[in-house]
Amino acid sequence: MSATKDKWLKYWFLKKYKPLAPYVPETRMMTKPAFWNLISKYRHVIFKPVRGSRGRGIIQVSSAGVNTYALHFENIKIKLQGKENTYNYIQRKVGSTRYMIQRRVDRPTIGGCPFDMRVIIQRKETSSTWKVTAKLAKVAGRGYVVSNNERSKGRLLPVKTAIQKSTIRHLSPQSLQSKIDRISLMSARRLRALFPHHRIYGLDVGLDLKGHPWIIEANLFPSMSHFLKLKDRTMYRRIMAYKKSVRTQQVVNRRPLYY
Repeated sequence: MSATKDKWLKYWFLKKYKPLAPYVPETRMMTKPAFWNLISKYRHVIFKPVRGSRGRGIIQVSSAGVNTYALHFENIKIKLQGKENTYNYIQRKVGSTRYMIQRRVDRPTIGGCPFDMRVIIQRKETSSTWKVTAKLAKVAGRGYVVSNNERSKGRLLPVKTAIQKSTIRHLSPQSLQSKIDRISLMSARRLRALFPHHRIYGLDVGLDLKGHPWIIEANLFPSMSHFLKLKDRTMYRRIMAYKKSVRTQQVVNRRPLYY
């Protein structure tokens, strides 16, 4: 299996780094004991494929009363009775695909729809300095758990706008964005030890209802389509400039200097 697409490996590597551990939600590989342990601790968990992308295959499971469990996948919601019945249903649904189970972060909402952030962190090939080059808020479509824009037909907003429209509008957007940037840069520096030649990461970061940032996922090949959909293409141009930094620098260096 390619390490670059293994969510479990990246999760484990971030969680084991002490400064980042408080920002990585508890996650286990899918087993029956792990499932019941996390459900009893948090009441809500997310099942996600170890190699999934774009929100495919994600299932939210919640404790919904005595021996009752609510499942939410895509825009479908069902309730099941009994532990065995619930776990067997999930097993049939995931089949032979490797899954992991993650504590669900209670995200703030906009008009009843949860949102999280996509943060792009990059470095130029000639530099070891990481920079947050872009970030935006992904608002889930009505009735969906996942915030992936294409899958849930949700909305994309500037982060500041999303916070100001949301249920955490009383918190400072500047302070929250500063926290997100700090955690994102720390994550990129940590991941460089695992992927020394990589120059771009896309982090999915969720805030909880107190404004605490959580690293939901780290992507080594983040889609740029989100940033192309914004009216203002500034962030997209910045991402592409960082990607092309070496080629551009070589062209500049070959030009004659005029004084």
